[in-house]
Amino acid sequence: MELIKDILEHLNITDECTTIEAKRGSEIDTSIMETICAFSNEPGLGGGLIVLGVVKDESTLFQNYIVEGITNPDKLQLDIASQTATLFNQPVRPEIEIEKMPNGKLVLKMFVKELPDGQKPLYFKKKGLAARRLQKNWFK
Repeated sequence: MELIKDILEHLNITDECTTIEAKRGSEIDTSIMETICAFSNEPGLGGGLIVLGVVKDESTLFQNYIVEGITNPDKLQLDIASQTATLFNQPVRPEIEIEKMPNGKLVLKMFVKELPDGQKPLYFKKKGLAARRLQKNWFK
């Protein structure tokens, strides 16, 4: 998986895109689970990367993503494992890495693989909805 410095450089040049999403990551919420679902379903992209602990600095004129950090990486990883195993019609197993910045802040990087065609669509069991991602737009 790429180093966070390279991911930040990409985000600062191109912003979020169809294969990279930055989130504050204080908890594993519906938005993160929708992104996991979409990266699993979107054909031809091979999946996508979610970084938790990275936010867009709204106080600057130019686009600037910064590391805010996460505070409880063990709990976040446990919540991801639990929710991806139970919320969807089939389990999803993202690859997860924690990276420590020189200033001591932690970032969680999660790569979600695209599912093979025969396993699509991934959808939320309770809602019966699948998410897709195309040009940063959600289609449900």
